[in-house]
Amino acid sequence: MTTHAARGRKLAPHLAVASVGYVLFVYAAAPDALMAEYGVGFTEIGLLMSAALGAFVLVQVPTGRLTAQRATTRLLLYGTAVQALLALSLDFVSSYPALLAFRALWGLAGGFVLSVGVTHIARLYSGPAATRQQGIYGGMLTLGGAVGFALAPTLVEVGLLHSPGALLALPALALLVRERNDVLTLPTGDRSEGTLWSGFTLAVALASLCYVAIIASYITLSTFITSYAADLNVTGPLNVAVLLTATAGRATGGVAVFKFSIGDPWIIAGATTLATVCFAGLAALGPSPLTLMLPVAAMLAVSVPFGAVFTVASNATVHEGVAIAVVVAAGNFAALVLPAVTGALRDATGTYTSGFALLALLNVVAVGAAALLGTKQFSQIQHS
Repeated sequence: MTTHAARGRKLAPHLAVASVGYVLFVYAAAPDALMAEYGVGFTEIGLLMSAALGAFVLVQVPTGRLTAQRATTRLLLYGTAVQALLALSLDFVSSYPALLAFRALWGLAGGFVLSVGVTHIARLYSGPAATRQQGIYGGMLTLGGAVGFALAPTLVEVGLLHSPGALLALPALALLVRERNDVLTLPTGDRSEGTLWSGFTLAVALASLCYVAIIASYITLSTFITSYAADLNVTGPLNVAVLLTATAGRATGGVAVFKFSIGDPWIIAGATTLATVCFAGLAALGPSPLTLMLPVAAMLAVSVPFGAVFTVASNATVHEGVAIAVVVAAGNFAALVLPAVTGALRDATGTYTSGFALLALLNVVAVGAAALLGTKQFSQIQHS
């Protein structure tokens, strides 16, 4: 029978990452209010996401080292507490430069929590159960963002846009404080080997390629879906719908692996194949009422393999925390670059055709990487 302690240990990362998702995305739901308050334009608003995602990448080096040496329960406690305090501070800065700086500081804490939470789950679960939990974990991240998008128009009027993210962290903190002396999430490998190279294998490299396609597609779609739909005279809370689609896709992908014994590499390959078709269709057909559902289908497709990628990476080496840090760093670097590239292509050509074609190409690479991961010959090489 599952004890209260075990349930709390397993539930805590899901609650913690929902808070991270809220703070990461919420500001993007109220750009007009922030531009008016700080006297800035769209470029500066975009930099607020870049600052956070850039920090996500930078923090993976120390995160990989710490997770190779410490229990993730205690690391998750400290990281969640810091990101909650920084989330509160974001509502009390008086200038844009200060807001940008604090978004970067918060990104260091938020990226730390994201990676430690994935490692925490990898140490508590194995096999299909791990993939299911990683999918739910990813879904909680996007669910937090969807909550932020839904509440932002109301919250911005009272000047408390980011603070509810700290409130969302409180249940996780309560559980983690109770379990702070947990030893079940200690690393199993040699704790003296905590560098990124110690967790870098060919399987981790291939998983990183898959994650690059997944996260670059997900962030780019989240950024431009409203603008794409506006070209078709379609308006509404599309940002909320997109993140809810991602939530459903990530959770569904994890459950599918658990229920139907689908191999992790093959669910990655199948989902990214569908994503490739969707993006190629968007590039070939251009904006029209007939293609409006393709971005939604693409978002679903790139969300399904989220949990499977992390399971593949964590199974590739005894240094699972370091491997996960490599994957997270690669994906978030792509997420930092691709929206800017897509926006530049849109400005240069007047359409999203080139941007969608680039995303299709990235997903083709992911299909190939996942197929290689799934071959028996590759599995034999990895375990020889």
